[in-house]
Amino acid sequence: MSANVAQNRALQSGSVIQFILQRLLGGFAATLLFGLMMLTLFDVVGRYGFNAPINGSYEITELLLAAIIFSALPLVSAKDDHITVDLIDAFVPLFIAWLRDVAIALVCAVALAGISYNVWHKAEESVRYGDQTAMLFLPTAPVYFFISIAIGFSSLIALMLAWQYARAGLPSSRKA
Repeated sequence: MSANVAQNRALQSGSVIQFILQRLLGGFAATLLFGLMMLTLFDVVGRYGFNAPINGSYEITELLLAAIIFSALPLVSAKDDHITVDLIDAFVPLFIAWLRDVAIALVCAVALAGISYNVWHKAEESVRYGDQTAMLFLPTAPVYFFISIAIGFSSLIALMLAWQYARAGLPSSRKA
């Protein structure tokens, strides 16, 4: 994406949303990542140094990775830092680029809302059936609920981005 189009791509929001995004979700993701790092360190040292690996470290790693990824998803959405390919941006007229940005944000919002809805139902199903991990018997439902909430929050952010793009219209420096 060209430098002019890339301006104001991040979500312009109030201090409450920025606090939730940066401090709560960012801090939570960083804490989980640190925990994953410590788990891996102790597991490797225990496995090769003392021949005593941490039981269930694979399951804990799976759950931590899911929580890390989905706690960072709203942060990535708010910065509009999803993976993009800009092969034809130089050739696309400004109005089409603006329309594309609004449409993509709306499609993302709807898709993420649908995914959040389905994951929430999976979490409820996990509660009904009492799903647990195989070795440590940890319940999986809390992870599913967290994933659903994080995806739902990302959906709201995508909707806010669509609104922001629609209100901004074409950049004044490129309207000519």
